[in-house]
Amino acid sequence: MIIEDKNLEYDFILVMVIFMQIDKETELFLKNRIKNKAKLHHFLKPNELRQDRLRQLKEDNLLPPQILSVKDIKVQSEYNQDINLRFYFPNNYQQNKRNSVIIFFHGGGFVMGNLETHDFTCRSICIESKMIVIAVDYSLSPEYKFPYALNEAKDTLKSIPSFEKEFKLDLNNIFVCGDSAGGNLAAVLAAYSSKKMTIPIKGQILIYPCVDLTLSMKSMDIYLDGMTLTFDTMSYFINHYLESKEDAVNWQASPLFVDDMKNMPETYIFAAGLDPLLDEGVAYKNRLEYFGNKVTYKLYPGQIHGFLSNSKHFPKSAECIKEIGKATLLMST
Repeated sequence: MIIEDKNLEYDFILVMVIFMQIDKETELFLKNRIKNKAKLHHFLKPNELRQDRLRQLKEDNLLPPQILSVKDIKVQSEYNQDINLRFYFPNNYQQNKRNSVIIFFHGGGFVMGNLETHDFTCRSICIESKMIVIAVDYSLSPEYKFPYALNEAKDTLKSIPSFEKEFKLDLNNIFVCGDSAGGNLAAVLAAYSSKKMTIPIKGQILIYPCVDLTLSMKSMDIYLDGMTLTFDTMSYFINHYLESKEDAVNWQASPLFVDDMKNMPETYIFAAGLDPLLDEGVAYKNRLEYFGNKVTYKLYPGQIHGFLSNSKHFPKSAECIKEIGKATLLMST
């Protein structure tokens, strides 16, 4: 892997980020978690973790952004199980013209998250991109281990042409998007597309993506009291997701390790500065560029992992979502 060329400059940036910059809302969020004695994710059982996330969502009581309409649809997976999808239609949606599509995969370490935890995010992306957003409610670990969720993601992508006539989908403008673990699934689908193993993907939008499950990057040492994602949390998630440690170097689990990255879809990566996943996002960017792909990278230095889907606590999430909207519009032209 060609990632060494970034070390000197990036090491300096990383040190500056960790020790010199933390946004006020990030600091307040961490202080409140410490004050409220919030349990770290890896001390909770998967069901407890899922319930805790839904409890936080209820407490936040966010008013959902208004869009034209929402439609819940089921498609079948190769396992003969239903995959729940949620279609978000923008206010400019018209049935007499082709509509670009963003397929969204939620984060949550492959262990938590569903259509509700990222409903606000998907609505917001729908508004800013002016595109149809399709959220995927893939199966969670440890009940469904790798590659179950990935195969559901692949089956979802394969199902998109079946909706072409009903919703006037533009199959030349299909984008994949995801945060954290969802970014992992999106990145693997992008690799499938580059290898012509699935329908073409025009672009991928990754928010602090999890692309290296070996936990070997230096940024895994980033730690602040109250953080929701740490090395221990990532280890907890990966142990639930993978059947064995050997799977961590399988490119379909860790898309950083795709052997040949030529002809990958155009990529936008949005990163958080105070994030244990920081270095792997940079490494992924560097490998994409090494193989001649077009990549745009934006760092939010004072933010922690998860800021995008916690919009009540992190105002920068609104800025990031606007950037996601701009990115998709630029790639679709």
